[in-house]
Amino acid sequence: MESRGVNGADRSNGRTGIMRRSCDQCRTRKVGCDRGSPCSNCASSGINCTHSTIASKTVAPKQRVLISAQYEQKIDQIAKGIDSLTVLLSQNASRGVEKSETALVWHPSQASSDKDIAAHQTRLSSHGGDAQWDHSAHIIKFVKAVVDNRNPQYGDSPSEVVASLKKLLEILNAPATTLQTSHKFQISNNAANSPPMPPLEAVVNALRWAKDHQGYARIARIAQILPVDQFTEICRKVYFAVDDYSELDLILANGYLSYVFSERILVSGLSDYRKYFQICRENFHNGLAQLPLFLPPSMEIIAALTLGAFDSIANSNATKSWTFISAATNLCQTLGYHRLSPRMEGMDQSSQEAQNRLFWTIYKIDKGLSLQLGRPSNMRDDEITLLPDTPEPLYTRLGRIQGKVYDQLYSPVGLSRPSHERGNIAQTLAGQVRDIINETHSEALDATTRIIDDQTDPMQRILLQCDLVCQSSLLAMILRAVPVAPGLPSDVSDDCIAVARDVFDIHQKCMADLRSCKEPSLVTQYLSWAILHIPFVPFSILFTHAIQFIDTGDLDRLDRFALSLKIDTYDNRGESITHPYRVYELLYPTLVPISLGDLDLSGRFGMETDAEDLFNDEFQILDPDPFGLSDWYYSNQQIMRLLGEDVTL
Repeated sequence: MESRGVNGADRSNGRTGIMRRSCDQCRTRKVGCDRGSPCSNCASSGINCTHSTIASKTVAPKQRVLISAQYEQKIDQIAKGIDSLTVLLSQNASRGVEKSETALVWHPSQASSDKDIAAHQTRLSSHGGDAQWDHSAHIIKFVKAVVDNRNPQYGDSPSEVVASLKKLLEILNAPATTLQTSHKFQISNNAANSPPMPPLEAVVNALRWAKDHQGYARIARIAQILPVDQFTEICRKVYFAVDDYSELDLILANGYLSYVFSERILVSGLSDYRKYFQICRENFHNGLAQLPLFLPPSMEIIAALTLGAFDSIANSNATKSWTFISAATNLCQTLGYHRLSPRMEGMDQSSQEAQNRLFWTIYKIDKGLSLQLGRPSNMRDDEITLLPDTPEPLYTRLGRIQGKVYDQLYSPVGLSRPSHERGNIAQTLAGQVRDIINETHSEALDATTRIIDDQTDPMQRILLQCDLVCQSSLLAMILRAVPVAPGLPSDVSDDCIAVARDVFDIHQKCMADLRSCKEPSLVTQYLSWAILHIPFVPFSILFTHAIQFIDTGDLDRLDRFALSLKIDTYDNRGESITHPYRVYELLYPTLVPISLGDLDLSGRFGMETDAEDLFNDEFQILDPDPFGLSDWYYSNQQIMRLLGEDVTL
């Protein structure tokens, strides 16, 4: 740009450029100035000619700042990225979130100051809340400042980027969205594609019966996963498909109906109910097998996985149950079921109670499988801030103890503890289990009284006896970790031996009651839950004790225990060799390599020399603890894993 009042050609001829700018008066009047001192205009007007600034020859002329095509391209890329993020979050939001989640998300935009934001973050920290990026108060505050045009560079008309940020802000202030999944449940209400279902009349009768008997122990147990009314509504959606239903609805309906029909079999014994049970169970298994690896977190998905874990335990498949319950615990933690948070303040009480019951049911199964399989739990107690009901249910308390038994006694860390430290922990846990056993005894006595009075829930007393077997077996496992005084002939305390014997006695009573019901499925379920799900350590404890001391009473208990597991329909040609009866039947004869009638069992070693040498050589009875607690535990784990296999002859 040329200096004003100077001809470009003259400058090229070597004329010195004028160093003085137009005078202040000429500039104000906007007239040409000859830059004299004074200029001709000021001289003719008789006014003072002044110059406020002198142009510097060394200052380079300024250039106009232009936005190049490269910068424009970068701005377009940023705008497209924000638009893509907006679309992604909008799609997730459109998938729908549970009503409880919608009502309970704290909106950071409501914070009026940094102090309010800090106070909210403190509350989240105290309740164990997760700080997620899409709900960060700092990010939202920054975005809000941009869209409010607090930066003058955006002018009065928002740019395309600012418009996208406004949309993003709306989504960030909306309720929390769920994770995106590549799998979408296919609609399956087409009769041609849907699997066969039991007749409507039978389903309605079963649902009415379950609703009228919600106080029964078995119905109350399934209601811990989802309320009976919610299960009923899902079944209604499947059978009266006014609107489309999903594969998930079909899985939940068949899982619940199979459970209810199995209960109806116990009450009526009708063959039709057994057929309906088989239909629903097959549909349920097929539906579970088609679930994808990545699932959208929702209460219904978690309930379906929990039903799968229940069913797998009932069918003696702990590994499959662990897969289901691990997925369920992962989704629980994704949705924050394990934490207290401000989101729960607006949830209605019935929904909150149903959510809490579901979580604690999963918690109990997870802890039990952890102890059975010898694996760390999917949920650490230190991470759980959700408070159980008051008073805390027995099954929740037992789950906590199961978790501690593995973590503090039988995990690699627990087994490496000094024996005296491990013994103190075991005594504390044993006291807690004894309290639960005493409460269960009281409940069983009350149940017996109610049955005599009005025939209410005849199965409750049997179920409580099954619970006593599980609880007492757990107590024996805890006491097995208590070290004995040095110099004693046995490595197992007398208290542990006594508890193990009590377990066998309770088991015999329980089996007698189960067989009196004349329903083989009850015996199968008992074996799955009481003998396999809870590591049945009394057998290995008395097995070792009988070998070491040649105790005829314990030998008789082991013999009766093995015979009690025999199913009436047992067939050597078709039964699995790893069925509990077959395993224990094969183990028991190893205790008596020679006829007991040929031995003088008046004392511990009151036998002929050859027989004594035989026992010493085969079982090393002179060494009370040849392997140690860790080897005993892992050996018992091998037996329990064997029982969970399905190896046929």
